[in-house]
Amino acid sequence: MEVLRVAVVGAGPGGLVTLKTLLEASTPERPIEARLFEAEEDIGGTFQYRSYENAELVSSKQLTAFSDFRFPLDQPDHISLPQYVDYLKSYVDRFDLAPFIKLRCPVVNISPLESSSQKWKHRVKYIDNSSGEERNFDCSHVAICTGLHVQANIPSIKGIENIHGDVFHSSNYKTRSQLTGRKILILGCGETAMDIAYEAMKANAISVTMCYRTGFLSFPKALSRFQVFGRQFKGGLPIDGLITNLFETAYVHRAIAQSRLRWFVSDFVIKRVLWFLTGTQAGMNQHVGALPPERLGRAYVFLNKSNKAMPYLNRPYKTNNAFLDFIGNKYVDPPEDANSDKWVDTCTFPVCIDETGTVIFEPRPDRKDWQRMKDKAVKPDCVVYCTGYKQDFAWLDPSYPTASSANIRNIVNASCPSVAYIGFVRPGVGAIPPIAEQQAMWWAALILNRMTLPTGPPHYHLLASKGSRIQYGVDHSAYMSTLAKDFGGAPGLLTLYRRHGWRVLLAYCFGASFVTFYRLVGPFESPEAPRIAVTELAETIMRRGKIGNLLFGVIPMLFYGLLNAIAYMLDFIGLLPEEKSVVQIVEFRHMRDEIMHSDTLVK
Repeated sequence: MEVLRVAVVGAGPGGLVTLKTLLEASTPERPIEARLFEAEEDIGGTFQYRSYENAELVSSKQLTAFSDFRFPLDQPDHISLPQYVDYLKSYVDRFDLAPFIKLRCPVVNISPLESSSQKWKHRVKYIDNSSGEERNFDCSHVAICTGLHVQANIPSIKGIENIHGDVFHSSNYKTRSQLTGRKILILGCGETAMDIAYEAMKANAISVTMCYRTGFLSFPKALSRFQVFGRQFKGGLPIDGLITNLFETAYVHRAIAQSRLRWFVSDFVIKRVLWFLTGTQAGMNQHVGALPPERLGRAYVFLNKSNKAMPYLNRPYKTNNAFLDFIGNKYVDPPEDANSDKWVDTCTFPVCIDETGTVIFEPRPDRKDWQRMKDKAVKPDCVVYCTGYKQDFAWLDPSYPTASSANIRNIVNASCPSVAYIGFVRPGVGAIPPIAEQQAMWWAALILNRMTLPTGPPHYHLLASKGSRIQYGVDHSAYMSTLAKDFGGAPGLLTLYRRHGWRVLLAYCFGASFVTFYRLVGPFESPEAPRIAVTELAETIMRRGKIGNLLFGVIPMLFYGLLNAIAYMLDFIGLLPEEKSVVQIVEFRHMRDEIMHSDTLVK
């Protein structure tokens, strides 16, 4: 009998769901012993320790919840961060995880055990919370779940010391009082930056300027507040639940997946719909901060779903569209924001800050906000870095691969599958916690020999230039489906009908990539999954209404179904080339890089 002993590092949602998945996957034939190590005094990770006043999840409760532990049906679609931390604590209680969690036990080093006579492969050194002494936990496997949002990323800005006031990273922002009566400079344009810009407006800041290099794609986290042909739509449908499964996620031919054709087609349609509803294609009611055309779309960027500040960013630039006014189409801002006379300035990223504390912005004549701000003196007394986070594994022996070199499904490196990185991808639209659960199931199946290391190439990465800081973006639906296919959790349509009936089948076809769907069949089949599918998830689908399901469900299914059918036919008659494996692709890239960096290039 082989015993697997696993160290899980980090007690955020990724670590908790990994611990629970491993414990449930344990069998008498292959028992799993797992311990979770957390440096902080409580669970919750970023949601607990980098939270701030009025912060809410931008992903819906339906998508964010774990597969078999759901939020109450009467709870709002989008919850606050303290409510989410309470959910995680309830999760620990529900599955009795506390005995396996060691709080206030920071990991200081993980290194390989070299001796071949050793039973275990890895040594985890940690500080014991009771004695303060360094102790060892020797194990066969390690799951690193420390998360993407821990160590602040602070770019260097020449002259930042000339600011007369406070300079801090957004991880140190907690309450509105930090912004009251201040002249605020926000560096970055992500969801936290948008939150802080809005909070600054409500805190009566003297001025607010948001700086960014390229731009952003703004969308509300829930579809609402539209007036179409003079009729008001007051729904609240979460945007991350709109993409359907059939033929866009499930039953997609490899050639269609590889081309990202689905993404480009949906971008084309969405841009026209956006203009028809709000008079701009840059984003939903977004009249400033547009991304360059070659990067505007689902294939390239993370949606910015914190849009509360948009009325204030739009104010200097938004104009009436005579045609849309005539037919009665418009986006309706909340009255308290629409009637305000305040605004948030935007501009390019600072080149430097001079000795007087004045910000010198990068000249960009192509940007209308720089044209507006180029002759204005901006002298902030509060600078907030909303510039994201970076990953640091200083406590990990250099011989180990890190998250950036996890070349198999962004979870493990082919050379070291006993070390997994859970929760180190970021979806364009979606949520990391359910992805972490899917990754945990994938890795559990791998280490229990229920699946082999997959060799099929990935088609789920967002497209990013080589120099981009974030290279770990994924399409939520494509990634979830890929992992499920690997470990045998992707349900076949006929199997679904035979096992669970037509209601579950329809919920799966018309639903988004909810993690519960991948526990309807396969090695992690849950008795709770069919009930959740026909209640909570079916209710989310029905809230779209007949027109919504026609537009977001039936029409895309017919269109993508036809494309996939053509691809399968061409493949059947041999007109499509075979696809390279992951190993072949990695070997090719390694050979290419060696050639490109060689001193003797062949000419």
